[in-house]
Amino acid sequence: MLGICLAGARFVHLQVIEAERLSAYAEQQRTRRIETPAQRGTIFDRSGRALAQSVRVYTVVVDPHNIASFFDDYVAARELRDEPVEQSLENLHKDLAEYFSEKLGIDEEELLPQFSRRAASGNFSRFSVLAREISPDIRLSVNSDAQVNVDDTPEQRLFRQSLRHTVWELDYMRIYPMGEVAAQVIGFVNAEGYGAAGIELQFEEILRGSPGVSFTERDVAGNIIPAGLQKAIEPSRGSDIMLTIDAEITNVAQQELERAVSDTMAVAASALVMNPRTGEIYAAVSYPGFDANEFNLADQEAIRNRALVDVLEPGSTIKPLTIAAALDAGSIDLDDDFYIPNSIQVGTRVVSDAVERPTEVMSVSRIMEVSSNVGTTRIAQRMGSDTLYDYLHRFAITERPGLDFPGAGSGHVLSPEEWSDVTLSNFSFGQGLSMSPLQISRAMAAIANDGMMTTPHLLQAVPDGSFPLPEHEEIRVISEEAARQTTKTLEAVMIEGTGRNIDVQNYEVAGKTGTAQKAREGVAGYVEGLYISSFIGYLPANDPELLITIFVDEPRTSMFGSEVAGPPFANIATFTARYLGL
Repeated sequence: MLGICLAGARFVHLQVIEAERLSAYAEQQRTRRIETPAQRGTIFDRSGRALAQSVRVYTVVVDPHNIASFFDDYVAARELRDEPVEQSLENLHKDLAEYFSEKLGIDEEELLPQFSRRAASGNFSRFSVLAREISPDIRLSVNSDAQVNVDDTPEQRLFRQSLRHTVWELDYMRIYPMGEVAAQVIGFVNAEGYGAAGIELQFEEILRGSPGVSFTERDVAGNIIPAGLQKAIEPSRGSDIMLTIDAEITNVAQQELERAVSDTMAVAASALVMNPRTGEIYAAVSYPGFDANEFNLADQEAIRNRALVDVLEPGSTIKPLTIAAALDAGSIDLDDDFYIPNSIQVGTRVVSDAVERPTEVMSVSRIMEVSSNVGTTRIAQRMGSDTLYDYLHRFAITERPGLDFPGAGSGHVLSPEEWSDVTLSNFSFGQGLSMSPLQISRAMAAIANDGMMTTPHLLQAVPDGSFPLPEHEEIRVISEEAARQTTKTLEAVMIEGTGRNIDVQNYEVAGKTGTAQKAREGVAGYVEGLYISSFIGYLPANDPELLITIFVDEPRTSMFGSEVAGPPFANIATFTARYLGL
């Protein structure tokens, strides 16, 4: 009676109390869920060249249990016919390991345990992964070798049929056909296939797609239960995207940066090439670079896109913004003259020009031509702190650039209530405030675009229409007249001023050179003898369609932007203007 009571209690426990949990567990044991990966969308440049694409590969899986069962059936069939069996399961494992070692390029000793490994209980483990990311050509070769020939020996037939017990699971591998070209923009995916940097990360939702999944109910031996659940959902491929980036322009820019770093013995350099009217970025590169196919071997400094994420003091490249602001605010006229000594006292600091010169009366255009710090300070003093800060805000120096790229850099500008007695002067010629090359490019593009500022961007199109493109509104920053007058001063820089040796054949250029002392990291002050040299310009000057910004970090041969950043600007501009047919 006690035994019957215990058994009855156990039945009630299983069938009533635990019924729902055990039923779900049983269903889980019966149901096999297999996920089929989705192919990731392709990233194209503006001309349709593939910059990143997913190619079909396979994961090679073997089921040791099936191989052992097949071998047992083979032996039993031979014994029924009284035929001798000269092959052993261990030898079959060795033959398979040797074969796949040659096919997959993996050491035989590493593969052998995968065909015979056992769980701690002594039963065969069900699945062993031999290799991942195997090309379809290798799969076809193995399938061909698995075909039995009429003249095969029994042992050969056994081996060939054993090859059929390998499972080839479809997968996709991300490749970057152009290697280093635009790698710092494109980024890369991680081991799980998710975007980890750059455009791959920014547009993960568009590119990823949806994996497929199938559900089947199987018995304990792994056979499909005919009346059981059988359901499959096909994978959905990710959407392709087309960027504003041009691979040819990017390639030339990278080569020019490499040459500039080598010639000037610099640490690094960056270049940004864009259309000032539309905000389309044709190239955003820095040197050193890296090959996206081998991102795991790259230095972190090489992966960073300095043109988009670095923050630095712009130096004299900010002077066009100061003069444009003063012209627009009515603080100066283009024909105003200023009494400019070589140095002046500003608060607790003496402000002087980079090149010593005698006192002279300078026009606004002349101040820009010779890049006079004293002259720019005089202009800023006419505006005052609040007005200069207001225009820095209008030029979007105080905010993020709104670029569709992860981690796009944003500088720092003190508000007027935090300014010291020298801040107005410092800011006017590009010291004491910070910004990214992208930010100064966007601001200069507003001058090139008749005072209208647009948002720089990298996404040009999603061909299948699955993602709505954002609208890039234009915002008026300064008047058309102020922009036109500023352009005239920048043209003078290229004819009579610091940029006169920078020649872009057959094109009139409006541009500005820059040299900035390199700020110390984490503490106030500057590093003695270290500079960031720069040049920013647009062309054709009377109807700009191309703007290029160059920054060279710690050049050793010269500190002047005309000598360091000028040559790569001229070469990139010459190529790009002809390439685009300007």
